[in-house]
Amino acid sequence: MTLCPTEPITALSPRRWLALIPMLLGVLIGSLSLSSIITALPALLAELRLEPAAGVWIIDIYPLTLGVTLVLAARAGDHWGRRRIMLLGLSGFAVFNLLAGLASDGFTLIALRTLLGVSEAMVISSVVSTIGTQFHARERVLAYGFWTAAFGAGSAFGPILGGLLTEGPGWRWVFLGCVPLSALAVLAALRFVPEGRAPVRPHWDPLSIGTSVLAIGGLVYALQHALAEPVTAAALAAVAIVSGIVFVRRQERLDNPLIDVGIFRIREFSIAYGHILLITGTTAATLYLVGLHVQSGQGLSPAESGLVLLPLAALTGIVGAAAPLALSWWGRKTITTLALTVALLGQLWLASGLPGIPVALGLIGAGFGAVGTLAAAALFDYTTPAQAGQVGAVQEVSFALGNGTGVAVFGTIALAAGTDGYRIAMLVAGVVLAAAALVYPLQALRTIRQRRGCRPPA
Repeated sequence: MTLCPTEPITALSPRRWLALIPMLLGVLIGSLSLSSIITALPALLAELRLEPAAGVWIIDIYPLTLGVTLVLAARAGDHWGRRRIMLLGLSGFAVFNLLAGLASDGFTLIALRTLLGVSEAMVISSVVSTIGTQFHARERVLAYGFWTAAFGAGSAFGPILGGLLTEGPGWRWVFLGCVPLSALAVLAALRFVPEGRAPVRPHWDPLSIGTSVLAIGGLVYALQHALAEPVTAAALAAVAIVSGIVFVRRQERLDNPLIDVGIFRIREFSIAYGHILLITGTTAATLYLVGLHVQSGQGLSPAESGLVLLPLAALTGIVGAAAPLALSWWGRKTITTLALTVALLGQLWLASGLPGIPVALGLIGAGFGAVGTLAAAALFDYTTPAQAGQVGAVQEVSFALGNGTGVAVFGTIALAAGTDGYRIAMLVAGVVLAAAALVYPLQALRTIRQRRGCRPPA
């Protein structure tokens, strides 16, 4: 098979921007699949007569499978073509959502949610790497702003949509409603999305694949189930750590590694990656803990709590799309620092116990939208186009690990702290964001001191 470089598209061609339509639609469908099932779950469990444990698997298997298969999906896109893999993922959305809407037992539904997670990995990895190669400089940041907006929209309206569909035609339409959207995305991708592959034929190394699956899958599962299954989670975490060490050492010896771990030696790359992990982790934990707090502590219904959480998801999308415009006035590091500070203020607001939870959540969502957009785009600025597939997979793994880590760590803090656990967890989250917000100012201060030290004596 002859591998072709990415199809060149001129800077003035609107086709490049039209290609975002099916890609963003794929991101939106995936986000809706992840969030809308939450409010539909009670009715689903009741109709299918399933135990709560089955409900946990129906929820968790999707992000777990997504995290495990992201790197492999990116590799497949580099090898066989990113549009081709994207089309397979979008087609999988249509087929597996249709079958899930017709499912009559829990095992079938869990299996189909697993396949939907694989489909989402195909779509996300292809979308991220395609944006990374087709857009450059500030256009890339703007494209990632749209990506964040699409994801934020799905996260914002997914729980509300799931509740409305469940109370209306029934929970099955949470799945069936994605079928026509997926079909539309397939048609638009065939028309507008260019094909692209890595310039060098990727090498498939079974040991690298196996250890990457064990490392990512074991760590994500351990983080998600640290509270419910501490012994199993600890054992899987140990397996994940050992597998991760073997994976890294293996990559360092290969001429054509599955992931070029050398990119993490690039200081600015690692800082941006760390910002994604921290802002994602604190935001995911906030959604989880505030949702529990307003229901158990304030007596709100699930639908009412969904409306309380809406500002966070909505501001994530709005600010994520608008953040690239601010680059005309300030640099990326300045905006990132300000955004982390805004999110920090939101966390401290929640920790204080003052009224106005939706406002505090809006501040956190604004910070997450800006940092998520700018940091994700920055990962590509410090790497080469040939590494686009790898960088895209690494980027999405950071979001998956951030979600799992945040909920596990801050959830444990809230549980261990007792009656004041919610506020203490929010305070610790604020401390984490404060440390992240200081990275660039301290870096600038260090640079100033170094320059002064290099000045010749008067």
